[in-house]
Amino acid sequence: MPATWDPVFRQSFYRQWGRESAIICAHSRRAEYPLFRQLLSIKAVVNGAEDYFIDGRHLAVDQETFLILNEDRCYSSNILSLQPVYSFSIFFDRALVNNTWSLLRYTGAELLEDPQRRSPTSPEFAERLYHHDKLVSPALAYIRQHIEAGIEDEMWLEEHLSFLLQRMLRLQYNLVRQQHLIRARKGSTRREVERRLARGVDFICTHFREPITLAQIAAAAQLSPYYFLRQFRSVYGCSPGKYIQRRRCRAALELLRKSTWTMAEIAEEVGFGTRSSLCRRIKAEFGVEPRNLRPMGA
Repeated sequence: MPATWDPVFRQSFYRQWGRESAIICAHSRRAEYPLFRQLLSIKAVVNGAEDYFIDGRHLAVDQETFLILNEDRCYSSNILSLQPVYSFSIFFDRALVNNTWSLLRYTGAELLEDPQRRSPTSPEFAERLYHHDKLVSPALAYIRQHIEAGIEDEMWLEEHLSFLLQRMLRLQYNLVRQQHLIRARKGSTRREVERRLARGVDFICTHFREPITLAQIAAAAQLSPYYFLRQFRSVYGCSPGKYIQRRRCRAALELLRKSTWTMAEIAEEVGFGTRSSLCRRIKAEFGVEPRNLRPMGA
């Protein structure tokens, strides 16, 4: 993390902070960042979770998800964990965002005619939790691995941050296509329903370890329970209850592979409650007994 406790470093750091692309990463058990505004950014963690607070919403980014926040968004975050959490954030400066956005908006012929052509608008991302995928996540992981290896080539970084941005923009295009799965006549209605469904998914991903109800999830999405259930099935292909169970199973699988916790401890941690419930759900989801998912000798 930036050594902002150092008066000399702090002065130079804040002269640049928020004015250029930056990558901030660190291991920490406890960290707290007050409300602030920043550049367009993408947030991820490798172990544990980092909690973000945006417009009264609580979003927990863990190893299953990443978060995108638009430029000028005001938010805070904190980490509170018994084990070190690896937090990884990338901030994109305005020029890089504008250049990448223009590259995708205009044809090669248009850019040849006017190499300095820039879009009058900026991209707007859906501010939500995204499950790691085959589009954005590999580019994000590739940059992280090279940062950890100590790369300091600014040209390499700018090239790969632009590539990551292109993947993020393509992800937004895919979300627009997904809106056609929503049962509504008007495009504006489909967009709004998709946004509210995403808030319901954010609530699930943040609170799945707790005993949550359909009414609570629908309330977070600002939809009636019945309407939320019907639209959720159309978009995600399963019920919210099944979605929660799958999320708990993936969290349990991670602990089975990487921890020495007992079955009962894992069941309590991920929200299954009892060892028997954990075993039943894991076998239904993965087709094997939980003990067979542990590494040999564990």
